[in-house]
Amino acid sequence: MPMAETDIQPGKCYATGGSENYKVLHINRGIVSYLTWNKGGKMQPLRTNAGVKAFAAAVTKEIACPAEG
Repeated sequence: MPMAETDIQPGKCYATGGSENYKVLHINRGIVSYLTWNKGGKMQPLRTNAGVKAFAAAVTKEIACPAEG
């Protein structure tokens, strides 16, 4: 089930219905910048941008962020 747009917050991590997780870096003018990692894998170094409405529709729940490093 998609999340509400107002629930998406910078610094939080979210699970998708598939094999990816997202960490939100920041939200600016309705654009979410985030990092992606596969479940059980490493965080990808490149940022991705999406509209907050599309991002909220893609994620299913908030999860614990992985340890940095």
